[in-house]
Amino acid sequence: MLDVLLWLITVEIIGLAAFPLAWFLLPKLADRGYGLSKPFGMLLVGYAAWILAALRLVPSVRFTLIALVLLMAAGSAALAYRRRDDLAAFFKKNWRLVAACELVFIAFFLAWTLFRSFDPAADHTEQPMDMALLNASITSSVGQPEDPWMRGEAISYYYFGYWMLGAVSEISGVASNISYNLAMALIPALATAAIFSVVATMATADGARLRLGIISGLAGGMAMGVLSNLEGVLEFLRESAVGARGFYDWIAIDGLTAPDPETAQGAWAPSEFWWWFRTTRVINTFRDGQGIDYTIQEFPFFSFMLGDLHPHMMVIPFAILFMGFALNFFRSPLPDLRKLDYRVYGGALAMGVTLGGIAFANMWDLPTYAALLVGVAALKAYPEPDAQAESGGGTLDRMALAVVQVPLVVIALAVVLYLPYYVGFTSSVAGIGATATPTRYVHAFIVWGVPLVVVGPFVIASFWRSVVGADWRGAALISLVVAFLPFLAWLALRADAVEPVGSASSRLFHILPLALLIALAVWSLISETRERGATGRGFALILATLGLLLIMGPELMYVDDFFGAGTQRMNTVFKLYYQAWILLAAASGFAFFLWMRARDSQTGWRRLLTTLFSLCAGVVIIAGLYYPAAASYSKVRESGSEQTLDALAYVKTHRPAEYAAIEFVKDNLPEDAAILESVGEWTDNGLISRATGVPNIFNWPGHESQWRGDSPLIEGRHADVVRIYETHDPDEALALLAEYDVDYIYIGPRELDRHAPSGGLDKFAGFADVIFQQGDATIFRTRR
Repeated sequence: MLDVLLWLITVEIIGLAAFPLAWFLLPKLADRGYGLSKPFGMLLVGYAAWILAALRLVPSVRFTLIALVLLMAAGSAALAYRRRDDLAAFFKKNWRLVAACELVFIAFFLAWTLFRSFDPAADHTEQPMDMALLNASITSSVGQPEDPWMRGEAISYYYFGYWMLGAVSEISGVASNISYNLAMALIPALATAAIFSVVATMATADGARLRLGIISGLAGGMAMGVLSNLEGVLEFLRESAVGARGFYDWIAIDGLTAPDPETAQGAWAPSEFWWWFRTTRVINTFRDGQGIDYTIQEFPFFSFMLGDLHPHMMVIPFAILFMGFALNFFRSPLPDLRKLDYRVYGGALAMGVTLGGIAFANMWDLPTYAALLVGVAALKAYPEPDAQAESGGGTLDRMALAVVQVPLVVIALAVVLYLPYYVGFTSSVAGIGATATPTRYVHAFIVWGVPLVVVGPFVIASFWRSVVGADWRGAALISLVVAFLPFLAWLALRADAVEPVGSASSRLFHILPLALLIALAVWSLISETRERGATGRGFALILATLGLLLIMGPELMYVDDFFGAGTQRMNTVFKLYYQAWILLAAASGFAFFLWMRARDSQTGWRRLLTTLFSLCAGVVIIAGLYYPAAASYSKVRESGSEQTLDALAYVKTHRPAEYAAIEFVKDNLPEDAAILESVGEWTDNGLISRATGVPNIFNWPGHESQWRGDSPLIEGRHADVVRIYETHDPDEALALLAEYDVDYIYIGPRELDRHAPSGGLDKFAGFADVIFQQGDATIFRTRR
């Protein structure tokens, strides 16, 4: 309980220290950025600590981090004092909205903390990797964090999310094996409060009263972090023995076989082990019984429940923070950077730090949120006829000028401010390819039915009320270009493809529903902004357009990376769908507000049709609530863990000697130490290094190849580790240890299993001293 309080108090202090800055920079948000202040504060402290350490100016230690928080608080206090009357007036008018936002954060944090206490073990999927990177970030003080599984090399992965959460861990004094689970509870709480802030602003910008704005914000938070796709309903039907074999064969989800009525239990939640994992493996095409289009379709709730502290999940609150800056920019007058305005320059700098932090935390998000800012700027310039008259320029000239003035400056800052990271970054990405196997419509409905049942009608209704202006030809052209440009790009890639990727006509027909919906959304947002200015509806349409484009993108193109045939678009679908879910969730929250407001004024057949559709949509949304309840119940039941927040408690219970070795390494090895461990992938391979942050020579080779591609740095390391353990020549072993600057040797159950048969382990006693020994765990230190 003390750890929970220390963690929560630390986050609250960081948020309060950052709020006056957010209040100053985000005047167009209903809560003046209160719901975004916690991730904003974490970002500012994390960036300052990182850049100072990366440039080797100031070490990133607990004292430095606390000093940075105090420095930020001092700046905020000075600003708050100067604006004390305005700040007091804001709280007097908006304290209910601020209180509601804080209650949302606290409620989600406590709920997820409770859940994590029933499923705490970081022992499956890629949780060991996540803990390794978290600990590497915590233990790093000068320079960039050393890769815990590649001695002597900096992490070649987007690790900024681990760095920021590691900073909270250091400031609070909570050990990493506890803070891992508290971080898993913090992210959904931050994300829900952030999207609450954005959606409530969109609603109030369109005239919503406080109560309706709060409800809309809650709806956006639920859509983002609670709702799921519809695969869970199929699991329920299967468990209830509903549906014939032909139905399940047609659905064709790997592992979702037809039920056996004689063995079906009819329980409210399926009993099959890890049945809940299938909801993220819906899209695949089978040929001769083999899947040829393996993809991943995670969504936020699944990530929160699974417990992987991954970049795509950690970045959510910071992506929504940037969404908030984009909304503030959308609702503000177009700035003129030639005039000195502290709010404009401060806002551009804050957006640059945030966009760069997003890229550093999860590189896949950079194009999306850069496009959001560019789109907002271009849209703001489009409906200004007075500007055209004054400048004599056309629409495209005004739009280009608007893009150059702020978005390109922000994007440039996002790169320049994080240059130390990019200098050493390598990737396995080789280019862009043309997608050969598109998504079946039934799979698309299962994955996207819940958000699209809200967003689709919202787009159509917005188009229905749009105004045909004098520039309708230009608006129509822009709408069609945005909707069909990805298809033209596919045609160009198709011409260069080595293997057939499908006919142009069939692919055009396949994407037509999405493309038309995108065209309607673009037309509607142009009309909305031209006629009514920067409204909440306009921004919701921007988010909807971008989300729909992200869904359509993998139907045409994929990012060519580490994954080979049969999984070409796996990562592309995974990362783009995930972002689309968040964007569409925010748009859904606003659409829910419009539906509630419209029902009060509708009569007759309009009200009847709205009611009938609402009932159908309600059924789909309720269906999306089944999975969170059933999957959470199953995940906790399957964990079989005692209630705790210690991510390594399972090691203490089942392998106490190794747990004691971990504690010894934490307490006794110097900061620059490295330790030898045997090489493997998954489960508990690299256990000592990932639990402590002390690097070893090499581990998890598959993941290192994903991060570094065909880097020559990888070559020979695995063989060298094997040679050190198995050679009978002490001089050879010592030479290899010296080459990697390793003084400590670990021999535990994995090392004994793999290397004891060689007879080479006995040599260590000749040139190293035993500094720890308990059970089957031993640590040596060389005498050189």
